[in-house]
Amino acid sequence: MVVAAFALTVAGCSGQPEDDIDPVVGTPSVTPVVPLSVAQATKAALLVSDLPKGWDGGVAADALPTPGYRGEYDPPECLVFRHPTDLLGTPTTAVRGQYFIREPGASVTEFIWSWPTRLDSFVADLTALLPKCSKYTMVSSDKVKYTWTATRLVVPGVAGAFALRYRSSAPDGDPIPVMYTAYVVRGGTIVDLEADIGFTDATFSRLVAKAAARLNAAVGP
Repeated sequence: MVVAAFALTVAGCSGQPEDDIDPVVGTPSVTPVVPLSVAQATKAALLVSDLPKGWDGGVAADALPTPGYRGEYDPPECLVFRHPTDLLGTPTTAVRGQYFIREPGASVTEFIWSWPTRLDSFVADLTALLPKCSKYTMVSSDKVKYTWTATRLVVPGVAGAFALRYRSSAPDGDPIPVMYTAYVVRGGTIVDLEADIGFTDATFSRLVAKAAARLNAAVGP
């Protein structure tokens, strides 16, 4: 289990009743680890050259934001599945990479967060939640109900990674672009990668592999 104080923090700003949330993702181990420095985390970030031609952006140190209203989830555990890093507390090091292309307006956001304890169970815990959260509903702050479906993607040759394709539908029938998210875990460091339009399963998986390679190089042997 993740420390209970984190569960209360997320529940209090999520709209979800506290006793409905079972925080199971990323239980810190008792094994300490040295967090990445800002310089190492910056080195671990994607380069613009890692993305297709025409992209722009960069990376900078970034404080972990306080989670806002996350919605009401059914099953309730899927709040944790959708926002698993919310339960881990403030990282020692936080870096954000923001990349974009104006046409067709696609974007990629990369968070690199590092804690002083190993997070070995993170991917296994998400994997265990996937059968329950492959389809769930979320009610937003303006009371619109969305149905989300999550499909895990294969990232060949990359250990410690969990990548998903998300599709969503709203009651008004408005089309919602496919979204992608992925986590790569090394020791006490997580790369959280999020992308929207402009990607396919194959191109996003390749981007996750590049992010993992950058992280491996920054973490060292």
